[in-house]
Amino acid sequence: MALGNVHLTPQLVQAVRDAADIVAVASEHTRLRKAGRRLGGLCPIHKEKTPSFSVDPVQGLFYCFGCGAGGDAIKLHMLTTGDDFPAAIEALAMRFGVPLPSRAEKRAGWTGGEREGRDLEAALQAAADFFASQLRRSPVPLEYLEKRRIPAALIERFGLGYAPEGWRNLVQALHPRIPLADLEAAGLVGRSEKSNEPYDRFRHRLMFPIHNASGRLVGFGGRALGEDKAKYVNTSETDRFHKGFLLYGLHQAKKEIRETGRVILCEGYFDVIGTVACGLEGAVAGMGTALTPEQAKLLSRYAEDVVVAYDGDNAGENAFRRALPLLLAEGLGVRRARFPAGHDPDSLRVEQGEAAVVAAVQAAQDGVTAEIERL
Repeated sequence: MALGNVHLTPQLVQAVRDAADIVAVASEHTRLRKAGRRLGGLCPIHKEKTPSFSVDPVQGLFYCFGCGAGGDAIKLHMLTTGDDFPAAIEALAMRFGVPLPSRAEKRAGWTGGEREGRDLEAALQAAADFFASQLRRSPVPLEYLEKRRIPAALIERFGLGYAPEGWRNLVQALHPRIPLADLEAAGLVGRSEKSNEPYDRFRHRLMFPIHNASGRLVGFGGRALGEDKAKYVNTSETDRFHKGFLLYGLHQAKKEIRETGRVILCEGYFDVIGTVACGLEGAVAGMGTALTPEQAKLLSRYAEDVVVAYDGDNAGENAFRRALPLLLAEGLGVRRARFPAGHDPDSLRVEQGEAAVVAAVQAAQDGVTAEIERL
């Protein structure tokens, strides 16, 4: 494939490395089967009758014990298609949704993609700093966190913040240093339908910064502290924030998940933080909606087994029933942690202590068996 007008930058190459799914790339050329924490199959690079090709989905690497070839998804694409490096970057970027800057844009200065990406990062980080500073000086959210027994160390580790009451606190704090267009593009600011005046989308809410698997800040979740009918509100969908493709806490949990092969799948932000408070590090959560196929696939890149720690109520059971086939389809082992009626990992920790949560996770039942018994 010809490179065309794409200009290679270190940022673009790294973005492609982060986005490219090596399992998907390899599966175009060979049939892969689970082999422990890895996948194996016949090598797509040389002819062989006995499988010697291994893919590590967690590290994003492949290696063939027969011909000695190895590397990342970019290298595998080059070896299996004959594309050179620039063409491989272009092909994988197009396949996995990485924006491609043009040479003409580069000659004019920053590319549109680079400029927009950096502007959004600046807007999101400025908002995170603002929310964190507001939390430190606001008694109401601090009292709420104290009531939920969230330690100060975890408040800092997860970057919790507070969006104060009022319609223009964030706008006034960040504009004009951050252009309104960037705040809108980042999903932080909306426009009044009547006056077209900007307003803060998050008001009187405890704020949870949300990162992608690579650790980049992509949005926020906000928990209402007043009488708002919507208890939780997420950043509106943006070029970076697609809640069906994200797992809260994954960027912090992935090291533990890789080492143990196990992930604890929770329902909400506080469940993740509460589970970590119990000494169980490998916890993640969906974004307030049912588990998606994309989230299940993302879990399979890091884990072998999933302990589903959904709430102990009908909604939690229904969510587990929907999630089970998605997880099994990705070749994951699935277990169901049981909680008393009306409890989730965090509320159980507050009421009965950390040991109760640890015991529930350790006693998790095979997922298929648990579903059969429930029926």
